[in-house]
Amino acid sequence: MVLEPNWHVMHNRLQTTKSIDEVIQHHDFFLDQCLRGCLLLLPEFLKKVERLKSLCLQYASATQWLISSLLSEKPRQSKSRGPCQALTISSGITNFADAILKFEREFDAELQNLAPLLSSSSQADPYLTPLAQWILGIGNDQ
Repeated sequence: MVLEPNWHVMHNRLQTTKSIDEVIQHHDFFLDQCLRGCLLLLPEFLKKVERLKSLCLQYASATQWLISSLLSEKPRQSKSRGPCQALTISSGITNFADAILKFEREFDAELQNLAPLLSSSSQADPYLTPLAQWILGIGNDQ
């Protein structure tokens, strides 16, 4: 949660404001805290997160395709299925498994590329500390 707590802080500060300059100062502080809390001041971080999101969406599409392919194959399957059809289905699943492993490798690599950025940025930005600790494996019981 970022916006609501910062809004309450700003609202409380505005109760004792005596000038428009103070209003502007409190509003600027509110905006700065929200931008930091939403991690919008780190363009490198946002690019890496966007890449991770893209990989997740590709994975979801591939998984959806596999499920629909398997469901559409099910009615066509019969006891008289020939070895060629079984081989085609088997090779399709093998190719899909290879694609999934590729997604996993790419995702893990992107996550590991994010780790140094988080490690260095978390020193200056407390909002990144829990994420950096999780990705770097600090404090995990694994």
